[in-house]
Formats: sequence, structure tokens, C-alpha cells
Amino acid sequence: MTDQIGVIVNSNSHIDYVCQLHGPLEREQRPPPDAYAFGSFVAISLPPFPATSPDTGQSPRADAPCLIGVVYNSMLVNPNFTNLGPRLTSQSEQTVFSPDLLDETATLVGVLALGWQDRAGPQQGTPRLTAEVGATVRRLTGEEIKQFHRDARGQLSLRYAAAILALNNTLVPALLLDIIDHLGTYFPQEQAILQIMRDNVAWKSIVQPAG
Repeated sequence: MTDQIGVIVNSNSHIDYVCQLHGPLEREQRPPPDAYAFGSFVAISLPPFPATSPDTGQSPRADAPCLIGVVYNSMLVNPNFTNLGPRLTSQSEQTVFSPDLLDETATLVGVLALGWQDRAGPQQGTPRLTAEVGATVRRLTGEEIKQFHRDARGQLSLRYAAAILALNNTLVPALLLDIIDHLGTYFPQEQAILQIMRDNVAWKSIVQPAG
């Protein structure tokens, strides 16, 4: 089973991407819910490496240049929600006579780019390059998550924390708390530092909205 979860279909800014998850018409097996859960780390393929076609099912090389991001939001697209007219066919009949109509429903997830991966290794910060529409999105392995969060000395690093805290998004504090808790399983020796960071983020999430 591949680790691909979908493809890029839109962007809201240089670091804010929208990924459409693979549906039943693109893949026999849809990505499991934990693959795109809130706070999940993902990789977005970069040119000149082409986005993987859903028809081939091939994954990009692990060392191929990519953006490293995290899932921070989800959206459901369902045109039938606003369709108040009479239904001429049932849902089961549509799958037989008009299977293409199923493409109108989709699950989208928002991905914040936290850095990138190239031949020099993983880097945190605002990437210079941007992904293209159709770029493949896959989940990161545990080892890739650990490598991304180590600096040149092998120490735990969250340089992107200040940048995403500055974003005007109410989900950011919860996202950072989730990331910190997640990293605790990969860096048990850094629990003391992570706890200090967690307390700081939690305090800011309470004080800043009020002030």
C-alpha cells in the first residue's frame, strides 16, 4: 500500500496548500484517516520531478526534492448539500449510470509548508520553491519526521514554530501543541524541553486572544 494521500489542487499562499485526497475513482484503497489526521507530517513533490499519476500508483523517490508540511485543516466538498431539487435517481443508481458524478464530492486538507528536503538534507524555514497543481502528497515516515526535526548538531529543532505562531489562524496553537506531543514519542530524551515549549504555547493561546 502506498503512502500517497492525494494531490495539490490549490494554494492560499506561498506556504499554505490545499490537497485533495484520493477518492474511490483514483485509488482502490483510499488513504486511512490517520494518514491525513490533524498534525500529520507530509511531503509535497517538487519539480522537475513530475507528480505521480494516480493511474501508475508509483511513489516519488524518498530523496527527491520536496516540501515538508503538516496537515492543519480539513474541508468536505459536497455539491448535493445545496441541491434542494427533487432527486431523479438514488445514490446507488448514480454509481451505475453516472459514476463520474461521484467526483463532485471530495475531502480536502490544508497543508502548511514548514520546510523542504533536497540533496543537502531536510531544512526548516520558508521554502524558495513552490509546488505545482497536481503535485503528489505523501505521508512522512517516522524516520523522516525525526530527521526533519534535527539540526546540524543532531539536536531537536522547531525553528518553524515562531513563524506559524505569527499566522492569523485560530488552529495554530492547537496544531503546535499536537506537534509537540507528537515529537515526544520520537525524542523522549528531550521531554523537558518539549514540556517547556508546550507550556509556553499553551500560555500564549490563553493570553493573546484576551489581549
